[in-house]
Amino acid sequence: MKKIIAAIVLLVLMASCEKKELMDDNILNGTYAKKFHIIHYKTIPMYDVDKNSFQILSFDYAKDKNHVYFGDEEIKNADLATFELVGEYFSKDKNHVYYRGNILDGADPKSFVRLGSAEAGKYYRDKKKIYNREGKALGIDVRVYKIIDNNYVIDNKSVYFDGKKIKGVSRLSFEVIGDVYSKDNNHVYIEDRILEEANPETFQIIYDQSKKKNIVYTKDFFNVYYYGEIINGADAETFEQIGNIYAKDKNNIYTANKVLDININKYKIWENGIYIKDDEKVYWGDNVINGAEPASFEELGEESLAKDKSHVYSGDVIVNNMDPRYLKYIGGPYYLYKNEVHYLGNFAVLGKKRKLKTNIDPKTCIYIADEFIKDKKHVYYAGQILENTNPDSIKSLEDVKEIKKKILNGILNTKS
Repeated sequence: MKKIIAAIVLLVLMASCEKKELMDDNILNGTYAKKFHIIHYKTIPMYDVDKNSFQILSFDYAKDKNHVYFGDEEIKNADLATFELVGEYFSKDKNHVYYRGNILDGADPKSFVRLGSAEAGKYYRDKKKIYNREGKALGIDVRVYKIIDNNYVIDNKSVYFDGKKIKGVSRLSFEVIGDVYSKDNNHVYIEDRILEEANPETFQIIYDQSKKKNIVYTKDFFNVYYYGEIINGADAETFEQIGNIYAKDKNNIYTANKVLDININKYKIWENGIYIKDDEKVYWGDNVINGAEPASFEELGEESLAKDKSHVYSGDVIVNNMDPRYLKYIGGPYYLYKNEVHYLGNFAVLGKKRKLKTNIDPKTCIYIADEFIKDKKHVYYAGQILENTNPDSIKSLEDVKEIKKKILNGILNTKS
């Protein structure tokens, strides 16, 4: 558990540092950037593109007046006038369908569409075939099929999860329970495999108390499961999820499928469910934080940051050279330290010699949602100024969603 959580935190922080290296001129979206006035895809320079006509189509597709690109590679012979995106990695023009910039042999561009949700659908079809999200043609009858919850598709013979056939399933009694779980009269399924011990009549998903549908635990009358594995000794009747990665029954507190050595009658967990404590210990996942002082310990936001009277913590590690008295949570990934607003990505190096901070005005800043924050002059995304965006123009979550779409599609840019 420690290795998994630490790896996630490390990847987030590494991504933040990598992105910062490309900020010399301008981040165009999450993958394309201008550095020293040269277009880059991630860290790869694209010397041959026309900078004046360069246009981002998505995270991995772009074009200029001469060519279409997937990543940093030109899509050979693509028809610029009719080229369009169909999904995350799919595109087409009047002549071909493309997957990750390569021609998808046999696919018909005229009839090729994405099935299910426009943003989350995992299946595609043309007039003859249905394809999974890796561009593989499936043996599904294109004349008789039904998409369920984006993950599942049924034809007159079989049921598929994410393009993989579920063996032995009864089509007539099949139903989706939620997320990666489904059942028929005989079995419970996790993804495309049978959950052998589970009882389909009493099987249910355990949601966390915030109702965020963070599906980690499930249970039936007899057993409790963590991602499909039985938690030995857990009491199914009293088992409930109490935080992002924590749960309890009448006897114990759990993280993943492990029992924590914590007093079930004196525990405290915060809203985001990243840390948990009793009178003697503080845990981050299944790791005791050595030296943490439980009485003054508090979780700060959603990003594995916390403090007590003596230290600031990232995960279960002390962040050196930071005074907890001057650290205050603003919202999302934003924090105030010594009257300077920091974006979480900067905390990777706050305890070292590089002290990164944003230019956000601490006196007028207001956290909006997701990675958006504003002050009296600017709107910021991921700690960077969002160009051509009036702070007064963001008044609802719908406004945030629309702006984020424009960022991802390269219509709006950020600058350091």
